[in-house]
Amino acid sequence: MNPRIFRVTLLAVAMATVVSMVATGCLTRELQPINPCTVSGVVRNVKVNAVEEVDVLFMVDNSNSMMEEQANLAREFNRMVTVLASGDLDDDGMQDFPPVKSLRIGVVNSDMGTGGFVVETCSESNFGDDGVLRTVGNTARPGCMGTYPKFLDFSAGTTNVESFATDVTCVAAMGINGCGFEQQLEAILKALTPSSSSLRFNMSTVGHGDVANSGFLRSDSLLAIISLTDEDDCSARDVDLFNRGSATYAGDLNLRCFSFPDALHGIDRFVNGLLDLRSDPDLLIYAGIVGVPPEIVGGDITDYDRILSDPAMQERIDMAMPTRLVPSCNRPGTGLAFPPVRMVRVGQELEARGANTTIQSICQDNFTGALNAIIKKIADVLGGACLPRALNPDATGRVNCDVVEVLKEGSTCAEFEAQGRVFARTQDGQEVCRINQLVPAGSIPSGQGWYYDNFTADTLTRCSDTPQRISFSPGAEPRAGSTIRLECLQPVGMGGGDEVEAGSPCAGDGDCNAMPGGNPLRCEATSNTCQFSCITDADCPGGFRCVDPLGGDNVYCVNPTCSF
Repeated sequence: MNPRIFRVTLLAVAMATVVSMVATGCLTRELQPINPCTVSGVVRNVKVNAVEEVDVLFMVDNSNSMMEEQANLAREFNRMVTVLASGDLDDDGMQDFPPVKSLRIGVVNSDMGTGGFVVETCSESNFGDDGVLRTVGNTARPGCMGTYPKFLDFSAGTTNVESFATDVTCVAAMGINGCGFEQQLEAILKALTPSSSSLRFNMSTVGHGDVANSGFLRSDSLLAIISLTDEDDCSARDVDLFNRGSATYAGDLNLRCFSFPDALHGIDRFVNGLLDLRSDPDLLIYAGIVGVPPEIVGGDITDYDRILSDPAMQERIDMAMPTRLVPSCNRPGTGLAFPPVRMVRVGQELEARGANTTIQSICQDNFTGALNAIIKKIADVLGGACLPRALNPDATGRVNCDVVEVLKEGSTCAEFEAQGRVFARTQDGQEVCRINQLVPAGSIPSGQGWYYDNFTADTLTRCSDTPQRISFSPGAEPRAGSTIRLECLQPVGMGGGDEVEAGSPCAGDGDCNAMPGGNPLRCEATSNTCQFSCITDADCPGGFRCVDPLGGDNVYCVNPTCSF
């Protein structure tokens, strides 16, 4: 049986400062007296999101350049739904992540009108399609009906995957009759924002989240927003931007979104507005299949600095065709795309605020790779979180940390004794259970509890950059809504290379070597890290003092500003 790995959101990781020539200050010790300034008993919350519901909003550009791109997206729906429903990402018959139990998909387009000004290609000038979830099916496609519900529901074990994917395709492959002034971000925000929000939209209207689009977004779901567009966002703060006779905005109408950035909403509007929709930023995925060069994206990590600094992403007028910008990418069969700077910056800001994001290229023959990257983001939330830095196991495989679970009010640790819980304390009227730590010893341990996972194939693959996470044995998973606390009496691993230094992880003195200047390093048993050993103060670097804070044979150099 495979272990269940649950998503944990680290509000902060137990950190420590290590003894070095430049060390300053002391960390508070919350759990028990330990080596001053060497190790910290910091306690931090980790929240378990047992996600079973996924709400996906597709924003599809329906301007007249998007025919092939819509077709490419439509070809991927069946596989996307199949993977999410099965949890089998690589089609090897093995479950790679917990499958989605309830999947909801809604579709909006980029047509938000032009504020009442008549513009070619914008048939409904006031509001366009206004971020209202689409219910019209593309009857030109075989098997499509004329109308559909405002969102489509998939339930594991009851809904036919192929029929569901066909229905999504019928709604999303909407054609290319939309307004050429795409307001992608505004369409997304208005579609999801409740009417009770202080946000206002064109002509002082309110959001559709609990009105026209009510019922789509569930309170505890993972919200995944997927945008498909070949141009940048032109969400207008001042709709006079679209007025050919404007006294404020002059010049070619096609270039005004580029020429007058102050007439557009700031990206903070969308970053803050989308984050406000979720109680936890970890429950938000922002994904763009947009006009970035394919060679600078791909894989699991989006390098926003690289994207935004790439020469192809610099917005400038095309001197060969002065009515447009220089395209950012161009592939035969998929057409031109233009620098999506605003779309990318929203992703960058959301990621900095804790959301999950990915940017992929629209300039590709197919979107299999792009959708795979998005599916992996969903899988990461449904599956397990990678710890950003390593803990230091001792020689037995244990880490000097406790994982405790704060139960919901009314529950008791005794109810979950068989799942490896024992009563630890009471906190604000709620029972706190200590979860049994299992010792992996290089393989998945038996028993009920949690273990430090830096060895399973799934962790090494999924967490390739930071190969470690907290795993729970089958049956010992935290309950939905529980608060998990990670309580460590050790620092995270500090060494990033092969050189052993103060703070490097160790299991014994043999793992530590001598530092320049003759200061020997020993393995400090409390923290499982290499630290300066000493006999007198003269053996310590930089004025550090030689102290024996715990008694016995624990004599180390510590910062002279620390109390001991």
